[in-house]
Amino acid sequence: MAKRILDMLVWHPKKDIKKCQVTYSHRGHHGNLKTIPATDIQNFEGGFMIMINGAMVPYHRIIKIECDGKIIWKKNPEKGDSHN
Repeated sequence: MAKRILDMLVWHPKKDIKKCQVTYSHRGHHGNLKTIPATDIQNFEGGFMIMINGAMVPYHRIIKIECDGKIIWKKNPEKGDSHN
């Protein structure tokens, strides 16, 4: 589901992924979560976000996507993905 939201942000004419940030599970980082601006994403390939630093983040690790300070998607661990 996170991949669909990211695709929509990239391709929708009225959306701007540059105004968004992505929070994902990152072992070893404070709280095991890391939030990055979407501008740090270079590409989407297979089941991964490819970061500009070369890191590959699998979509299943994405916890939430925020744009303009509003949560537009958040993973619900009990019921699967959700869309706000």
